[in-house]
Amino acid sequence: MVLWLLFPSALAQRANSKTSTRSTRSTRLKMNPVLIQGGSHVDARGSLRFCNDFDMSAVKRFYTIANSAEQPIRGWIGHKRETKWFFPLIGTTIIEIEPMDDGRAERVDRAGSGENDSTRSTCSTRLKTYTLPADMPVILKVPPCNWFCIKQDGNAEVMVFSDCKVREFKEDDFRRPYK
Repeated sequence: MVLWLLFPSALAQRANSKTSTRSTRSTRLKMNPVLIQGGSHVDARGSLRFCNDFDMSAVKRFYTIANSAEQPIRGWIGHKRETKWFFPLIGTTIIEIEPMDDGRAERVDRAGSGENDSTRSTCSTRLKTYTLPADMPVILKVPPCNWFCIKQDGNAEVMVFSDCKVREFKEDDFRRPYK
């Protein structure tokens, strides 16, 4: 205790290092995918599905994805600033997620495919797989700094919510080939 009184700058430095560690942990937690549980209700009038714990205040647009039977896989896609939320509408959608810290992100070439990085590891220990069946309402939040891949059979459809407009982060669209 006496040392801190004699050297107050050391105390401040120690406090800053703790804050920095907490901040790093907090940032890492914010970058992890999150499942938001929903529910459903059925009565004589029909059925409804809901996700009441989903805060839509950050959402700026939405769209749906229904992969074709010929090309049932869409990915890998990554964003360093954009958050996506996925809600299954029909069938089952499988979303694979991997942290985007490998330094090999290639920005999408609007004139071409943008898929010019063939060095992707095919057996990452950090790969997480989420199965989203439409009959069990759930929303999957994919924060920035994550790669994601969407797999569907020919009969599935998922609604995607985004926290940015299409042209807002034009330089934030990254791709790598699926292997």
